[in-house]
Amino acid sequence: MQGGYAAGARVAEHSSRDGGTEMSTGILLALGAYGLFTLMDASIKLLGGRYHVVQVVFFNALFGLATVTLIAALRGRLAGVRSPQWRLHLLRWAIGLPGGLAIFWAYPRMPLADVYAILFAAPLFMTALSVPVLAETVGWRRWSAVLVGFLGILVILRPGSGPFGPPALAALFGALVHACNMLLLRRMRGIDPPEAFGIWGNGLSVIATGSVLPWLWRAPTASDLALHGFAGALAGGGFLLLVLAHAKAPVAVLAPFQYSQMLYGIALGALLFGDLPDPATLAGATIVVGSGLYIFHREAVRARPGTT
Repeated sequence: MQGGYAAGARVAEHSSRDGGTEMSTGILLALGAYGLFTLMDASIKLLGGRYHVVQVVFFNALFGLATVTLIAALRGRLAGVRSPQWRLHLLRWAIGLPGGLAIFWAYPRMPLADVYAILFAAPLFMTALSVPVLAETVGWRRWSAVLVGFLGILVILRPGSGPFGPPALAALFGALVHACNMLLLRRMRGIDPPEAFGIWGNGLSVIATGSVLPWLWRAPTASDLALHGFAGALAGGGFLLLVLAHAKAPVAVLAPFQYSQMLYGIALGALLFGDLPDPATLAGATIVVGSGLYIFHREAVRARPGTT
């Protein structure tokens, strides 16, 4: 499994000959990763209706930790867990756990596609927060995209008549937390192997949720325990595919493909739960996705001198 990193290191060397093939492979791997993540979310949606969200997060983190640790061992990356950035890993986990709890709580209470439509606000939050947090310059084009995107969120939520309520607000909070986490990752990248992030985050979540689990515990059935394990394995498998994808294609190329989760979410929601997003949600999601794609485009070109 070391080949993923080795292949990524060779992309520039062979770009003139097979760069297009590497890029296509990276895109296919990313699409596969987001498909696995959507299957995981559907499993969480099934489990969340029967168990407390803290218990669901505990088992997901436990099985996710086992999967990522196995991946790290097979790739010879376990030594990288002893990170010089351990304080930032703690901060990232402390920020991320409340958001993860909020998103997992929202899944059983809303259609998957509706949750995804709200979570896609994360790039909008990232752009807005990059100014005070990272002191980045954001030009009028990206600010316009952020404004249009938040109007799309209002179309989805439709305060007073739509899905506006605690589950939708929990998903929106999750999007904000995810944006903060991604901004923190920008500061942490390039030092630790990717597996370190999965091991730190899942390991700390197991400790934190496990410490309160005795007061919330409900013994899972054998089938539900298997579903917990399946969800954790999906998280680890999706993580690995995404690592391999980023070894073959740049972030700017792969990032927009996260929006494939909307299509996966609509399909799984219809097949497993009989959920279909209403026209207003689809319209709002289209606005949010369009704004996010434009932001990704501007991120890709803003490195040019004088571009913001």
